[in-house]
Amino acid sequence: MIDKPALPKGHSLYVRILTAFIALISITVLPIIVYGYYVDSIIMLSMADNLIIQVTKTAIEKTTDYLMPLSRIVDLSSKIAKAGALSLNNDKKLEGYTVEVLKSYPQTSMFYLGDEHGNFMMARRQADGNIATNVVSRKTSPPAEIWKYRNASFSIVNTVKSTAVKYDPRLRPWYEGAKKSKSLYWTDVYIFFHDGKAGITAAYPAVAPNGKFFGVFGLDIHLDEISHFLKNLKIGKNGVAFIFNEKNELVAYPDVSLTIKEEHGRLRPVNIEEMGIASITASFRECQQQGKNKCVVETGGKRYIASYQDFPESFRARWKVGVVVPEDDFIGAAKDEMRVSLIICVIILIISISLAMLISRGISKPIKLLTREANRIKNFHLDDKITIKSYIREIQVMSNAIAAMKSGLQAFRRYVPAELVRQLISTGEEAHLGGHKRELTVFFSDIAGFTTIAEGMAPEELMLHLSEYFDELTQILSEHKGTVDKYIGDGILAFWGAPVPDDNHALHACDAALFCQAKLKELNRKWASAGKSPLATRIGISSGETVVGNVGSSERINYTVMGDNVNLASRLEGVNKLYGTKIIVSRATYEAMAGEFWFRPLDIVAVKGRSGGTTIYELIMKKGEGDTDQVAELCVEFAKGFETYLARDWEAGIKIFQNLTSKFPNDIPADLYLTRCRHYLLNPPEADWQGIAYLESK
Repeated sequence: MIDKPALPKGHSLYVRILTAFIALISITVLPIIVYGYYVDSIIMLSMADNLIIQVTKTAIEKTTDYLMPLSRIVDLSSKIAKAGALSLNNDKKLEGYTVEVLKSYPQTSMFYLGDEHGNFMMARRQADGNIATNVVSRKTSPPAEIWKYRNASFSIVNTVKSTAVKYDPRLRPWYEGAKKSKSLYWTDVYIFFHDGKAGITAAYPAVAPNGKFFGVFGLDIHLDEISHFLKNLKIGKNGVAFIFNEKNELVAYPDVSLTIKEEHGRLRPVNIEEMGIASITASFRECQQQGKNKCVVETGGKRYIASYQDFPESFRARWKVGVVVPEDDFIGAAKDEMRVSLIICVIILIISISLAMLISRGISKPIKLLTREANRIKNFHLDDKITIKSYIREIQVMSNAIAAMKSGLQAFRRYVPAELVRQLISTGEEAHLGGHKRELTVFFSDIAGFTTIAEGMAPEELMLHLSEYFDELTQILSEHKGTVDKYIGDGILAFWGAPVPDDNHALHACDAALFCQAKLKELNRKWASAGKSPLATRIGISSGETVVGNVGSSERINYTVMGDNVNLASRLEGVNKLYGTKIIVSRATYEAMAGEFWFRPLDIVAVKGRSGGTTIYELIMKKGEGDTDQVAELCVEFAKGFETYLARDWEAGIKIFQNLTSKFPNDIPADLYLTRCRHYLLNPPEADWQGIAYLESK
């Protein structure tokens, strides 16, 4: 009887995972804390909305209560004037009336009447609190102005007369506005000349008993009192309320000094965006952009709740109340509570995690290693060897299976290109016979004079030398997203655009070809110093419709490309030796990449296996890299010479190519075309000559 192999000792994977799950699921504190914070925040923000609504309503009511009684004064004065009781014809009676208005309404700065003849009667509150009156009369010639100054008992203590009358009420905005509107008119906010404070004017047209308009009553109102009221409003800890007009000028703000700005020696109201307060500026712009009355903005690392509400239409002035308050003023307490709860939760989590780590360490570490190994195998990386130890029998069995699979794939990899397998795995392409057409770019390279080089080297030395060459070039091709199809003797066949689609297949192929030639310069210097033969490589590149897929038998298949585009790339590689070039591309590749690289036309050729002629180009350099001025000159001038050659202008061609050979004495194509032009100048071709060179060999 044969004993069965003993299973690795240890608990099952199911028991370990179940134990860890039970330990972690018992921790329910965090969801409760988060939910509590969420609910508290909603409640607090709802309270904040209610508070902002109440503050806005209070500010509107207070402003209305402050201003509307004064507007009724000018309205009432107009009615009294219509009854014939007030006019500028009775200066003494009107003067007494204006003084009584200022005595009764301390928020009033000035009260006055101007008429259509330019006459004017005003009572003004002085800086010391006393009242002065001013009468401008244009009834006399010349016009006269009389100032009367009163003491605290309202007795006249000084009188000043003058004939230098400049003031004309008819030219003032309050007069023109009331006259035009024919009803109560509020001016914009402006700075009073006599005391430098911000205020507005309520004006009302005055009519005579016969109903004819004769003047305007005006009443100047200081706005400081509204600012003082707003300063005492409590909106959270740091909230602020303010009022502004349709020009976005501040009407009232808790800090009165911020409502006025001096500019060019004159005082003016401050625009809301000139205050320099980031929270107000940001919220104002955000609400305007959104077209909403409420918004939430973040600035300076803090979130702010903002509200901008219009005064009612009955107020007659298009003013708004703004309220801006930090969000933390309302939900700060909820955040503090959550922080304390989180600290407690973290302590519990640390204890729970410590326990879970002891339990899960035996599970997580080997599973991570197995996952890493599986991913490396998926990507066909099979070199590293990792020993995975675990007391869980399921993991041990899986580890043994992966090790056996790696061993088998390592043997398989010697026969199949690893990069191709990785690409096929990533695209999910199945290994069945057959192919399909795709737009691809095909790359074909060959070593010049390889037979002679091979004859002068020992077989083992030759194989090592060639293997290093293949390794370096293959790495470059792979780094540029190319698929290496096969090595044909000393040649390499590669392509772009399959199995992974690549919209930039021509770009990547041209880049790779230039990098290969640059790498070969470096390798040849190293090989020369080591006494090895340098390897000169010629490259052909062609873009176009290509058949790609699996070809072979039921036992062995090969993922490859075939068709006319592949043949053309092979022929272009061989054509290099006729022109002394290193990289030749087809017309399709040139047309796709003309904006990215420097090319020059080499010839119109009919390669072996193709009946028609096709223009071929030499790939020289990527634009923007290296000595582009010389390369640009060579390419541009050569293209001009090539055009003159095709146009049979042999003399012009000779001049261009002579100039090129003098500047670039080692350039074989320029010398070749100079020879051709000289030949055709003496021996013109047939009339049907199209400049096609027919190549009978590869």
